[in-house]
Amino acid sequence: MVLFIVREPLSYFRPYKSYFVAIYVFFNAFPISQLILVFYPDEFLIRLSAQAFAAAAAIIATLWGLLVTKLYFYPEKFSLRSALANPLRQTNLAYLLYLLPMISLVILAIADTTSIDPSASRVAVYVFDNTSYRAVGFSNLLLDAAAIVITTFTVYPFVTLSRLRSQLKDREVRNALRVISSSFAAVAALLLVGYSLSSFGYSLLGLVHLVCVALLVVAVRGFKKPTFLKAFLGLVPSLGPNPAVMRGDQIVLIYENDNAKITPIARFVNEGVNQQNRVLYFHFDDEATAREELSRNGVDVKYNLTKGNLRLPSIDSLYQGANLLDEEAAIGQCQELANETRALGKNGLRIVIDYSDRTKRPYQKFVNHIADPRWATPDHYVQVMMTFASHAFENEKTTLDLLKSKVPVIDLTESTDVFSRTVGLSHDEIAGQKILLEYDPLSGYEKILRTLATEAASNFERVILFTRKDSPIHSAMEDELGLKMFVLTSRVSYPKVESENVILIPAFDSSLILDSVNKTIEAYASTPFTIIFDSISHQIFTLGPERAHSFVRQALELMASSRITGVFLLNYPAHDAKTTPMFENLFDLELISRPGARIPEVRKKAALIVSSG
Repeated sequence: MVLFIVREPLSYFRPYKSYFVAIYVFFNAFPISQLILVFYPDEFLIRLSAQAFAAAAAIIATLWGLLVTKLYFYPEKFSLRSALANPLRQTNLAYLLYLLPMISLVILAIADTTSIDPSASRVAVYVFDNTSYRAVGFSNLLLDAAAIVITTFTVYPFVTLSRLRSQLKDREVRNALRVISSSFAAVAALLLVGYSLSSFGYSLLGLVHLVCVALLVVAVRGFKKPTFLKAFLGLVPSLGPNPAVMRGDQIVLIYENDNAKITPIARFVNEGVNQQNRVLYFHFDDEATAREELSRNGVDVKYNLTKGNLRLPSIDSLYQGANLLDEEAAIGQCQELANETRALGKNGLRIVIDYSDRTKRPYQKFVNHIADPRWATPDHYVQVMMTFASHAFENEKTTLDLLKSKVPVIDLTESTDVFSRTVGLSHDEIAGQKILLEYDPLSGYEKILRTLATEAASNFERVILFTRKDSPIHSAMEDELGLKMFVLTSRVSYPKVESENVILIPAFDSSLILDSVNKTIEAYASTPFTIIFDSISHQIFTLGPERAHSFVRQALELMASSRITGVFLLNYPAHDAKTTPMFENLFDLELISRPGARIPEVRKKAALIVSSG
């Protein structure tokens, strides 16, 4: 089991992985003591092994308490040294008091020679086959000390994790913490019962050890939740609103026709229900049409309607009549919906209002109504997307300019295919492709990636960038709103949040970089997005061509979904004629950015040519 954990790249709870490895290592003291009892029944060895597993139990309890306290303090640092340096601090004192029973157990097991009875006269009956086996006897004082240790081991983490859970809104994180704390409490109770029964002549230790191993596996699996990672390590980018298209919590979307509007609306709805938000879509269509359009674009309408995650009311019900009559009633109803949604325990409320081609005179008053901050809430619990057909503002450029000055506006009639146009494909054709961008550092290739980010934002798609601070891409795109950035650096040995949209990760840990990719993919499970990796060349220079090739291949395997557009950068003048073709064969599409060229040269693979033709 220890080897499995060591080999498995469980980087999602680094730097906590070492604690679990140590806990598993020390847990082996329990079955080892039983093997010595059966195969090497020497009294000295039996006493020594019993003292060893008492010490192991104390160490496991100490490590688990330290891990729990570190999680509680995160992102603030906590260590035994810091606790000893300031013992009067309430949380430090609580942990130091927690350690006292562990220290007492070890001292008692070693110093009191009467606390452990290894004599051959001690036997226990295995209750399942009624066979007698040699056993170890423990004094009542030692059993009392063990009971205090296990009670402390159970109560302190439970209280600490309960306080931590109360601060978190994420349901999956809360459930993970409940599973973890319950598993360790059950392990402690089972061990106490098992060894107490053995001391009194009844053995269940084989079954106890088997169940404890199963419970430890369950506890470790609790850390695999991507939301657990999000809460404690910040490794997965926030699933909150994309600042590029949702500065504040209100946005206006302008579309050319009904076919163009439904994709961003469906993505907005899908992301909402996946985050356990409540979503309401106010529309002018009949409900059957709205259902069909959302279903056709990937929303599980039937399921979410049944679960109460989604409602499809008419826009007339929002304004209490036709022609957008009662503006105050509309805002008031949204505020009531927010209160109602909080009472239901949802993580947030998303509202889509499709005005179609309806606007209301006087235009300035209507624009002020659309931009009214009361639609949203100060704690970002409510997100509102308002959509208009482009001809709603036909011959009303002044009104549209006024609207853009007051609230973020995404105009789908502009810049939805800036990048794909340069490649000679539509956005739908480029989406999901795996692209190798070969660049010369003097070519101005940064502009190509900026157009990619602009196109993604216009299509309500996320962009995740892996880069380094000394890269031109970092400086060119660090101010790109809505971009989530993983910065590869030697300054950290585990993931560290630098700002809301920037996470630092170790530059030389390939398994952790791949795990970051994987957890990002899991977090954006139902949303199209783009991953940009800058650059393959850096991996080649640090890992060597073969290991870099393996890294890129594994990353592309993780990105196999058609929802994920992958763009990898390669500094082609920096490599010989053998290295570059190794990587070209991995990609669907190759772009070459040369100095002096206004647009990149495009090399299409046969499969792509067929699909685009």
